[in-house]
Amino acid sequence: MSICAGMPPIFADGPGDGSNPRARWSQTTDDKRHIWNFDADAIGAPPEGFAMVTLGQGSAGRWIIEADPQSPSPPNRLIQETACATPDCLQVLLFDGVQYDYPDVTVRLRTVGEGATAAGGIVFAAQDPRNFYAVLVDLSKETLEVIRVVNGEITVVGREATKRKPTTWHFLRAQHNTNLSKDYIEVAFDGQVLFSTWDTNLNAGRIGLVTRGATPVAFDNLFAIQLFSQRPLSSPAPY
Repeated sequence: MSICAGMPPIFADGPGDGSNPRARWSQTTDDKRHIWNFDADAIGAPPEGFAMVTLGQGSAGRWIIEADPQSPSPPNRLIQETACATPDCLQVLLFDGVQYDYPDVTVRLRTVGEGATAAGGIVFAAQDPRNFYAVLVDLSKETLEVIRVVNGEITVVGREATKRKPTTWHFLRAQHNTNLSKDYIEVAFDGQVLFSTWDTNLNAGRIGLVTRGATPVAFDNLFAIQLFSQRPLSSPAPY
C-alpha cells in the first residue's frame, strides 16, 4: 500500500447510492455534482452525453443500457460488452463537455458472465481520449491498478492487491485531491483505502469509465463531485 504522509484521508465509502432513482444524469449548480444511474436512458442505446473510444488493438467498444432489476438502483445498468484482451487495449467512455479540477468519483461495478476475466474502473484528468489517468480493478485477479495514459501509451503508476466483499456489486472511488501545495491520487475499493501517491503531472480534465479484458463489465451509480476549484471565489475588487 502506498499511502502518502500528510494527506487528509478520504472516506472509503461515499455517495453514489442511487439516491436520485429516476435521473439520467443531474447537475446541481456550479459545484459540478453529477449523478448517473442510467434509469432514464433508452434500453439498448449508449448513455447520453458520453463519447466512446477504443485504445490499442481491439474492436470498437459497445457501451449500452440494459435492464437489471437487481442493480444497485434498478431498473437499469450500463454495460460494456466488447472484449479488449490485449495489454494495450482499453475501452473508454468519457463524459462530454465538463472539466473537473479536483474530482471525487465513485461507481458501482461488477463483472458479467461465468468465468469473467475483465477489469473495470474510473477515468479522471482526461485531456482527450489518448491522455488521461484511470483506476482499474480486476475482480478475478483481485488486483487494483492505477495507470497514466500519455499519447495512447500506458504507464502503471501503482498496483495493489484487493480484498473484495462477498457481494455481487462492488464500490470503487478515486480522488484527484490537493493539500494546497501538491496534488495527489487516492483510491478506495469496497470500503478500504488501498492506494495514494503524490503526482506532479495531474491536471484538470474530464471523467468517465474504462474496461479491459475478455468479458463484459457492468456499472451503476456513477457519481462525480468537484472537491476544489481553481476559479476565484468572487470577482476581483474594482480597484
